[in-house]
Amino acid sequence: MATSNPPEPAAVKPSATVVLQDGKPKVVPRHHPRRSCPFYRSAQGCYKGAACNLSHSEPQTRSGPPNGNASAPRSPIAGSTGAAASPPMTGSSSSTPAEAPNDRPRRQWNHPRPNQYRRGRPQLSPEQIKEHAIAQSEAAKAQNAKKVTIVSEDDEQTWSLEREFLSTHSKTLGLVLSYSPKKAAPGVKDPIKNMRGFLRFGDNLDNLQLDDVKADDFDVFLSGLRASNNTEFTLEERQIILTLASDWGFEDLRNRTIREIEKLHPSVIDRVVLARRCKIAKWIRGALLSLTILPDPLTATEIQIIGTTTAALIWKAREEIFLHRLQVLTTKGRPASQIKCAGASCKQAVREAMLRVLEKPGAAGKAESDLVGLVESELKAPQGGQEALPCDACKAGTGLKDGVVELVEEFKLARIIMEVQLGKEGGKWLEPV
Repeated sequence: MATSNPPEPAAVKPSATVVLQDGKPKVVPRHHPRRSCPFYRSAQGCYKGAACNLSHSEPQTRSGPPNGNASAPRSPIAGSTGAAASPPMTGSSSSTPAEAPNDRPRRQWNHPRPNQYRRGRPQLSPEQIKEHAIAQSEAAKAQNAKKVTIVSEDDEQTWSLEREFLSTHSKTLGLVLSYSPKKAAPGVKDPIKNMRGFLRFGDNLDNLQLDDVKADDFDVFLSGLRASNNTEFTLEERQIILTLASDWGFEDLRNRTIREIEKLHPSVIDRVVLARRCKIAKWIRGALLSLTILPDPLTATEIQIIGTTTAALIWKAREEIFLHRLQVLTTKGRPASQIKCAGASCKQAVREAMLRVLEKPGAAGKAESDLVGLVESELKAPQGGQEALPCDACKAGTGLKDGVVELVEEFKLARIIMEVQLGKEGGKWLEPV
């Protein structure tokens, strides 16, 4: 008896699978498999443990999109041994049972995965770490190269100043900061050895230490260096600024401070000290010659300041002036019409006018006739809103001329004595003796 072939099974929806149950084919809805957990590793597991709702299995490659319309592969129909395979169940789509509900929320396929956009810090290789450290070190060195560190004499205070700022205002200090023993020509010594007030500090050539300069004085100097022209300073502060500016080559600050000190009219001793300390040639002649016509004797402190040799020259000049006065008083044949004022206040006024004239640059070297005119002009100018001459004869001019001429003659004698010992110009005048 011929056996008939079973009919072809009906088309089955891709969402169903045909299985054999109790010898009869049955259509079972095919559920979408759970998505693999992205945190699962076969060796380490998932950090969520049992709380994770995803599949903890090695990911498998899909043959198609999850919700595509491609037909699912047919499952083989198992049969008993020696018996013909039963045909699969046929029917329309309406006979296909609905998919079983899934209580677990289904993830949308276009939803980003956990930590998909949360990328941590990238791991650097040892070579990259070394290159990064070298770059940071070079940047720090370049930044520190722009700074100059200055340490106080007692190592308790430190200043960090711009290298370019100091080099711009002082060419002398710029040479000190730019000096390098490796690049210097043979025989060229470190310029800091010829500079007063600074020493090298440590191995870095940009580190300097104050030498015989107080920290407070250095603060005053920095204030003067950064201040505007209208900033108020005391005479003592300006003397500090002038001294340090002269030592370190800050020419603009030095010239500005000299002009400001001249307006404050310092004492004769202060002008002598500053002129010699800061090498101010236009001050020294007038200051030393002013000491010869002062009526008061020099004190022990003043002698110590100006030096015994200079004090001896001043005593000698005053002695010549005293002898000149005796000669004038004992001279016979003096014109009877010459009227001289004997008032102490008038003589003091003439002497003070002469001292103010000698404060002016170059006045000490002028001729006698020019000095007379300068003193007369200074006397006529009111000082502090008051008249300089209280005597009626001096006001009328009858005693003024003779008093000025007499004082100029005494000054002439003192100048001759000083020039014999110190010369006519600069040089020895500025040397402390």
